[in-house]
Amino acid sequence: AVVSTQSTGMDLEFNALFTTTALISYPDYVFLRSVLLRPDDLSVQSFQMLDLNLDGQVTPDEYYDLYKMFTKNDETSDPSVHLKTTLRVLLFDRDDSGSIDLEKFGNLLRDVQTNCLQAEFNRFRSKDSEDDRISVQGFMRAVLRRTKVTPIQRARFIDKSEVYKAIDEVSFDQFKSMIALINNFSDFEVAVRMYQIAKKPLSKAVFKRAAYVCSGEVLDDTIIDLLFFVFDEAGDGHLSHSEFVNVMRKMETSVSSAQKAKDDPGSIGLGSYFRKCIRNEMIKLYA
Repeated sequence: AVVSTQSTGMDLEFNALFTTTALISYPDYVFLRSVLLRPDDLSVQSFQMLDLNLDGQVTPDEYYDLYKMFTKNDETSDPSVHLKTTLRVLLFDRDDSGSIDLEKFGNLLRDVQTNCLQAEFNRFRSKDSEDDRISVQGFMRAVLRRTKVTPIQRARFIDKSEVYKAIDEVSFDQFKSMIALINNFSDFEVAVRMYQIAKKPLSKAVFKRAAYVCSGEVLDDTIIDLLFFVFDEAGDGHLSHSEFVNVMRKMETSVSSAQKAKDDPGSIGLGSYFRKCIRNEMIKLYA
């Protein structure tokens, strides 16, 4: 298979992974799913695991060891006989003559994560919205789809967001900051644990500070106001542990399930997601 692009190697635009001609294998998919939730934290560890001889460069042969974990074809250790996916071309050039260092590796992961978030963001953007904005209801749907709340709970939260009038739309930067909080929510829970022990609710100031400490992102005040409006069941202007943290813990469990690939790369969840993607693409191709 050949990747349809005019450039080669690291000169390729990273968003080539998101074109209609991009090609990705199951090992690529599992690898990206394992590290994209927190690329800033996991890029160094992932790079060091791939860099077998610890020379600061990952070569095609070293990356091929990842493939061997997911394929039964171990007749040869020559990676050149295997599929040249878009990710592999980005990393090592079309002829496998290149290598990648930690800086480029980290940049790639961060850029892919941004593209993934942008693609998800666009799914909730209405036709009459600006390019970088979605409705408040779309934002809440994007957030709640990461939870395991019941359909009744989800509908109630969406209904509350529909009557919120302080803002009409949410920007991509605001959305991205919220996802950073979700992906680092276990750290957030640790940061606010003293309030749970003391049975004290979270104020907006404490919430904002804890979100920054755990994610490095400064949540916009308008987003914090929205979250408090939607999740404050008591209507007292604060968030209790049961009102927000328990819901978000379910969110953390749902999001973190992707990381099962590290311990169980052949997990049913990841495999079923990948097969579903292939099926959908084939339907579009042959419809």
